[in-house]
Order: sequence, then structure tokens, then C-alpha cells
Amino acid sequence: MEDCTAVVLAAGAATRFPGKLMANFRNKPVVKWVVEIAEKAVGRVYIVVGHNSDEVAKTAGVPAIYNPWWKWGISTSVKAAIITLINSRRLVFMLGDMPLVKPETVRKICNACETGVVVPTYRGVRGNPVAVARDVYPQALLQLQNDVGMRALFNKIPTTYVEVDDAGILIDIDTPQDIIYAQLK
Repeated sequence: MEDCTAVVLAAGAATRFPGKLMANFRNKPVVKWVVEIAEKAVGRVYIVVGHNSDEVAKTAGVPAIYNPWWKWGISTSVKAAIITLINSRRLVFMLGDMPLVKPETVRKICNACETGVVVPTYRGVRGNPVAVARDVYPQALLQLQNDVGMRALFNKIPTTYVEVDDAGILIDIDTPQDIIYAQLK
């Protein structure tokens, strides 16, 4: 799917679980799982890095976008990606700490994204990743602030919710205990 580019957001310091992106999950770093999911789903993958950028970028093994403003929250990583990939027809933003999302889920939301934003739901609960079409880029650049990503624009712009059979869209790694929980899934 050449017209959909995956962006793995991995710039934060992870204050609740320092080093979580590099933590071992099923014999690989958490962030490597996310990158591999993205590669299987769409092929073209970038990672946005900030804190610990060299190690995270090297582990990811895909082109990196350095976000010098990472301390000011996820909105700055979304903006850095949009600025760098402005010619991409669609972007799917994946969180670097969500290693259980299915590749077919990523493909499904990308395919559903013609305009606006597409958000997956599992049993009615909103999750990640989120796909955005090029028509959203100006609003994202102008309106996103601080530690809030695309959800700040949900329902303010055309938003499509797509039900998926993938509990992985709700499971992220924020604490060492989350790794144990995720191992059981």
C-alpha cells in the first residue's frame, strides 16, 4: 500500500517506565515489534525519535525523523512527521509502545481513510493506530498542542470509526507490569 505511510511515534522519555521501547517483549524490543507490524501492513515506515534517539532509531531499522521538540509532547512528533512526509497521501500514526496491533488492522484503517481521520474501535472502545488523510494535515499542524495527538481533532473534522476484531488496539506498555500482561495476550 504505497499511498499509506506508517509513522511509529517513539520520541518520548517514558517517565512511568523508562526504557520501555527497548524493553524485551517476546525476545525483541517493544518498538521493533511495532515497526515489524507496520512493515507487514503498509511497507513504507518511518519512526519519530527524540529521547534516546540513536538507540531507538538503530533498533527500529527504518528511516528516522528526529523531533527536537519531543519534550513538549506527542503533538510535536505528529507535526514533525507531517512536515517531513507532507507529500504522503495518508499517514497512519502508530504508538511505539503498542506491540499487539494486527497488521490487518493497520491495513483496514488505511484503506478506509480517504478523507479526514479513521479511528479503530474494538467492541465500541476507541484505540490506536489512527490514520489521517492529507486534507487533515493543515488542521493538525495548526491545532495540535502539548501531549495530545490526533484525538484532539476527533469529531472536529470528518472522523470515521471502524470496528476491528483486534484487542491489540487497546493494549499499550506503560509499566513493567504491562509487559507481563501483554505477554499473556
